Amino acid sequence: MSIFIANGILHVSDAQNKLRAKGQEQPAFIDDYTLLDIETTGLNPYRDHVTELGAIKVRNNKVVNQFSQLVVYPRSNHVPTFITNLNGITEELLCSKGVPVKTAMAEFRQFIGEDIIVGYNVNFDLNFLYDLTQKFNLPRLNNDYVDVLRLARVYYPFKRNRLLDCMQRAGIAEVEEHHGLADSLATKKVYDDFRMHFTDQLLMKAQAKLKNIDLLGPKLAPADLGIHPPINNKKIVFSDEISMSKSEAIQMVNNLGGQGQIAVQADTNYLVLADEGFFSKNNFLWQQAQKYNQAGAKIKRLSESYFLNMIDEWARS
Repeated sequence: MSIFIANGILHVSDAQNKLRAKGQEQPAFIDDYTLLDIETTGLNPYRDHVTELGAIKVRNNKVVNQFSQLVVYPRSNHVPTFITNLNGITEELLCSKGVPVKTAMAEFRQFIGEDIIVGYNVNFDLNFLYDLTQKFNLPRLNNDYVDVLRLARVYYPFKRNRLLDCMQRAGIAEVEEHHGLADSLATKKVYDDFRMHFTDQLLMKAQAKLKNIDLLGPKLAPADLGIHPPINNKKIVFSDEISMSKSEAIQMVNNLGGQGQIAVQADTNYLVLADEGFFSKNNFLWQQAQKYNQAGAKIKRLSESYFLNMIDEWARS
């Protein structure tokens, strides 16, 4: 039994199938790849949806093909106002010019092929795309990838590192268009700028940033938790039915700055339930949590898959 992070990927005995089986990050400068960027209605792939797919195919470091497509869904195509203000995408635009999501994803998955994927904060994009490929029974999106954000954090330490920040510092552009294809082209320019200026030492530093941690070992120091650790100071209860070892799950939580609890209490933050029966109204622990919530507590119910993917996102950051 074990829970550990190797080269930025979470490994959990008896529960690995709960995680998105995404590829391995490879901080490097390569000449042949697909660079992608998507637009969405929000940040959560479980709740929000993709509105636009954009990508470029690169060979010998030159763009040889492009992909750009709005996406429409059979049910709701609601776009929040703040998203429309950001990129101009509206529900009316999606309904009039969007391609059905199943068709669009099949074409996009074929465009990517077996290429290494490049992107900016690319795990955000990969989460949405991975889930859609699984939903439509497309080839699993387990391609290895390069995250340009990791390179930016090494090249510009202690600075804000949005894509726009890097574009402005390199003199590429003063505004970000927030459209898939345009941002893909802008990201390539940032990637190429780093390619010109990175030293071997900086690249080795970026590669060394990939996490390798035994999560059942000593408690992590605050510096090792990094920025925005997902369960720091969170009090968490696990149901007996989860796939991973409950005792190891509690130990992992404690090592990551949280507190594993044996029973639901008024100060519990998260209740982690097995995926099977997650929505059951007869779950005793959730019934307890609801009573506390009715009295003013704020206990959130998480599935085991959601919880582990949350940890994996931190592992890959």
